[in-house]
Amino acid sequence: MDQGFSRPFRHDRLTPYIEIDAQRLERNLQRMQQKADKAGVGLRPHVKTHKSVAIARRQMALGAVGITVSKPSEGVAFIRGGIGDLLLAYPVVEAESLRELLLEAQLHQARVSCIAADLMGIDAIAGASRRQRCERLPVYIKVDVGLGRVGIRATDSPLAIELARHIERQGLRFAGLVAHAGHAYGAHTGEQIAAIAAQEAQQLKTLGALLRQAGFTRCALSVGATPTALGAPLAEGIDEQRPGNYALLDLTALRLGLCQAGDLAMTVVTRVVAVNDRYAIIDAGSKALSSDRGPHGTGASGWGVAVNADNHQHYQVEKLSEEHGFIPHHGTPPPLGSLMRIFPNHSCAVMAMFNHYVLRNAQYDGEILPIDARGAFI
Repeated sequence: MDQGFSRPFRHDRLTPYIEIDAQRLERNLQRMQQKADKAGVGLRPHVKTHKSVAIARRQMALGAVGITVSKPSEGVAFIRGGIGDLLLAYPVVEAESLRELLLEAQLHQARVSCIAADLMGIDAIAGASRRQRCERLPVYIKVDVGLGRVGIRATDSPLAIELARHIERQGLRFAGLVAHAGHAYGAHTGEQIAAIAAQEAQQLKTLGALLRQAGFTRCALSVGATPTALGAPLAEGIDEQRPGNYALLDLTALRLGLCQAGDLAMTVVTRVVAVNDRYAIIDAGSKALSSDRGPHGTGASGWGVAVNADNHQHYQVEKLSEEHGFIPHHGTPPPLGSLMRIFPNHSCAVMAMFNHYVLRNAQYDGEILPIDARGAFI
């Protein structure tokens, strides 16, 4: 088993709780920023992964051009935390959903950009912009490059031109194109990830060229997914990258070959509360580890790798109930009351389960920090 799974334990907190290794986190943040800098691409990390103002501030200090958020309320939390430039990478269909975000942006002099993929979305953004007297709010057109979730097809240039013109007619500013190649999470090889990244970039560049020919000379191209950001070269001609999971990483990233176990920065520390003939039972179930087997439906055989503090054995979390995890011990049970460290499938989903996390430094002292945007789902 990779030695990266083995980390010291500190018996100083009630379980379960999230622990983030400060050294691993810093290494992950620097690695991605350096890659973006070398390629001349702006890094706009997606903060839905960690939902932490403290981590976002560190990303900005290292050179990020801004942040990406999933929901307006998430954006509010980060603006209040001092982040001054954010992209709301989520479709808006009701003007009211933007009211608080735009109010906070005005109050704190923060820059907000939005995305749209249809006329209704553009009209909703325009309505919110007029109500809050926001001048020329930047709007990107979302392009579906293969995930099949939100966005226009890259081949539908007439629609892209129509939407860009409608953005301008509504008093907004057409800013460019955004894409998310989330289907890269379903790749089986590094070559497949690289091919998806290349296809994403080519689709955006082709559509961007057609928009420029139609008179939209300012058309930034923005892509975002950790598999393509870590597993492929940053494509020439792309202006911005928006990965999120790279900050913490998880078993999904490990299975995809994007990292080593020693890069996994976030774990859940839990305790063995019962032992029977088959299972060790821990005090972390689906309300702590989540029931997520991986982003975009990517599968895993269990709900995490578990490492015991006392016998140093490695186990698999086989099943979950709401407050309990079931770990088969195969005749070598961990001691009752001992601590377990769980490396989860999907760090983003787990961070949304807790109000705080413990940041451990090199001396293994712990600082309790808030998960500021936890519960920001509207």
